[in-house]
Formats: sequence, structure tokens, C-alpha cells
Amino acid sequence: MQRNLAYFPIQLFAVIMGLSGITIATAKAWHFLNLPIHWLYLLLLVIDTIAFFVILTLYLIKLIKYPDMVKKEFNHPIKSSFFAAISISFLLVSIAYMDFAPTITVVFWYIGAILQIIFTFIVIKFWIINDFEVHHINPAWFIPIVGNVLVPVAGVDVAPLFVNLFFFSIGMFFWIVLFTIVVYRMIFHHPLGKRLIPTFFILIAPPAVGFISYFRITFGLVDMFSLFLYSIALFILILLFSMYKMFIKLQFFISWWAYTFPLAAITIATILLDTAYHNVILKSFSILLWILTFSVVCFVAYKTFVAIKNQKICVPEEE
Repeated sequence: MQRNLAYFPIQLFAVIMGLSGITIATAKAWHFLNLPIHWLYLLLLVIDTIAFFVILTLYLIKLIKYPDMVKKEFNHPIKSSFFAAISISFLLVSIAYMDFAPTITVVFWYIGAILQIIFTFIVIKFWIINDFEVHHINPAWFIPIVGNVLVPVAGVDVAPLFVNLFFFSIGMFFWIVLFTIVVYRMIFHHPLGKRLIPTFFILIAPPAVGFISYFRITFGLVDMFSLFLYSIALFILILLFSMYKMFIKLQFFISWWAYTFPLAAITIATILLDTAYHNVILKSFSILLWILTFSVVCFVAYKTFVAIKNQKICVPEEE
């Protein structure tokens, strides 16, 4: 156990992102689509909270006992981006509690927002001062950026408008910059390794979360800009579905959790879009996406438990 803890991966915070995502999507499906799943929202909230504290505690123990291993992850050109998943986990848990315990939302939001701006500066500085090869670039680099766009979702009820726009602007600006770099890498250089192929789904997250955040900042406004963001997220989703053969052949890696949060994000965005148009097609699509996301989360969670049972988690990885 002690030895395994040294290899406890920072990528496991993606589990919290996925669980929080489906918890929030379930809350919105219950609230806006009138699905009888309030009990499921509460159950998922409990599971999400327990998983959050277990993973956070284990990683803090790793930081105390094996600081060199944490430093090695932080200096890794790919794994370093996942440190922002810690702050994102705080932010997502804060959003998950919005419909249940607003006080908890405020506490988690402040911790998450402070950590997020710290990680943003650290990660961007890390990108600037270090030498990287083009093959190091991958969709996981969006993770620190998505966190900034997430801040206003709960922040609208907590902080002044300027604070929320500050985070939103940073996230949207660097999304455009990084998207260009990532597309260049995918077209003109070697394909992503098998472990990173699921991270293609992360491309959905920035525009989908951007739509949700803008919806909150503008108090429910759906205009040309928000439809622009939603359309990009929808296009990427359809594009990835058309490439399904590339995904179904993959063996299980922790990176499978990259499927979950982006699917939850576009599910939530679709539900919010339906509140503006009250369209039967949008409502049906929202329900379909929720069922899909819930199924994917359950399947990935099952595969994770199997991997843990077979001692394939918390082991040295091939570089």
C-alpha cells in the first residue's frame, strides 16, 4: 500500500470531474426537465463528496511522504496540466451543492477559485519557461483553462461581476490560443498515444462550459455568442461520435475519465438551452445526452474498480 501510494496518479482527480459533472447534470435534469431523479442526484452527491475527500486525502498523503514523486508529476509535460484538476474539483463540487447546500457552495468556491488562479499562473509560466516538443501538446492542456471558465458558474452568486468576467475572459482567450496549437499538432504531427486518445473529448469542454458560464453571467441570456459556443461544442461532439471506431478499440486507462466531464458539460448546456426555447427536440436530446453520460460514467467507474482490483492503478507508468 505504501509503495502504491507513491504512484497515486494526479490524473485520478479526473474521477471527481466526471462524478461532479454527472451529479450537476442530474440536478439540472431533475430541476428543468422534470425527471423523477431527485433521489439519484442526492445519491450521486454523496458518492461525489466521498470520492473527492478520499482522492484529495490520498494525494495529500503522497505529497507529504513522497514529495519527489509529486514534483516529478508537476514537471511532466503532460501530467502537469492535471494539477489544475484539483482546483476544478473544488469548483465542481461547489456547483454540485448549489441546489442543496449554498453555504458549502460558497466555501468550496472560494477555495477552488483561489487555487485556480494560482494553478493558472503556475502552469502558464511552466509552459513559457520550459522547452517542449510538439508531441507533448495534447487536449489535456485545456484543463487549466477550463477551470477559469468554470469559476463564474457558482461565482455569480458569490463574487462581483468583474471577478467572474476576469476568470471567464482568461479562460476563453487561452481556449482560442490553445485550440489552434492543439489542432496544428493533431494535423501535422504524429497521432496521440493510446493513453491520450480519450482526451480528444476534452475539446468539447471549453465551448460547452463557456456556454454554461455565459448563461449564468448574463442571467439566462441565449444570444448569438452563446449559440456560437454551443454550436462549436455540438460540432465537436458529432465529430468525435463519427470517429467512434478509434475509441471502442482502446484498452482501459485512467484517461477514460476524460470522456465523462465533457459529456456532462454539453448535457448541461443542452438542458439550459432548452430552458430558453422549450423545444421538444432539445428536450429529447437533453434526456438522450443525460442517459448517455450517466451510462458512460457508470461504465468507466466499473472499469476503474476492475483495474483497482487487478492492481493496475497506482503502478509505475511507461513514459
